[in-house]
Amino acid sequence: MIIDKINELSNLTAQEMAIREYINANPKALLNLSITDLAQESFTSTSTVIRLCKKLDLKGYGELRYIYASEFAIMQSQRILLKQKLFDESSSIDEIVEMIPQLYRNAVEHTRTMIDRNTLIRITNLIKRASRVEIYGDGVNYDLAKTMAYRFEAVNKDCFVYSASHWEHIEYLRQNRTKTVAILLSHTGKNPMVLHAANELKGQSIHTLAITCDCDSKLAKMAENHIRIVDLYDELEFKTAVFMTCVNYIVDIIVGSLLVHHHDDVVNVFATLKGRREKW
Repeated sequence: MIIDKINELSNLTAQEMAIREYINANPKALLNLSITDLAQESFTSTSTVIRLCKKLDLKGYGELRYIYASEFAIMQSQRILLKQKLFDESSSIDEIVEMIPQLYRNAVEHTRTMIDRNTLIRITNLIKRASRVEIYGDGVNYDLAKTMAYRFEAVNKDCFVYSASHWEHIEYLRQNRTKTVAILLSHTGKNPMVLHAANELKGQSIHTLAITCDCDSKLAKMAENHIRIVDLYDELEFKTAVFMTCVNYIVDIIVGSLLVHHHDDVVNVFATLKGRREKW
């Protein structure tokens, strides 16, 4: 969504940040304000508004307002659902059954709107050309990484999972010029092990993709590529579930592209396996 792109911009001046802060604090205002009104309300200038639009790759303020207005209803409904308390002591089993799928659908949809298409294409192409994929995760993310590896290997891509960085191994990759893409998983982008791995990988010029909920985190800034996952502000128990669901959505996009890329190989493997099963 355009509001997510605004919030993810990292090269803003103080005046441009003032516009962003005003929009976040007054989400309905942009629907009605002219460019002059927005400049006055945010104590900036019309030229600053125009520069912000250019950094969003938009033709001008009119296009910004049009996109923002077209996404506003979805944006509001997603924010309300993701921030509200899901259950209380009076919740029935039927309400829980209805709410959880809705939560996951909205989380995935919100994540979809935050994906930068160019980043997704770039990382997918890097993985296609790579000899191996490595996934770094700690705690529950290590278990998530193992399921990701299984899916990568199902489409003919060697994948390895690590819960700790390994200096000698990373140096080995560099010296042998092994084409490698490393995926770094961290909900907050602050996990010490993952940050350490990112630092080592960066030092050896290995391509990296960070998947986090915070585009301003140290990990997001350290990695070559970053994909942001929607965050869940309430219901601590569901933070992990939502993060895993959205990460799986991103992985499925990449795996789907790899399936197309290795289509004949995958079809042959599954045809062979099917024949073996029928003999059993």
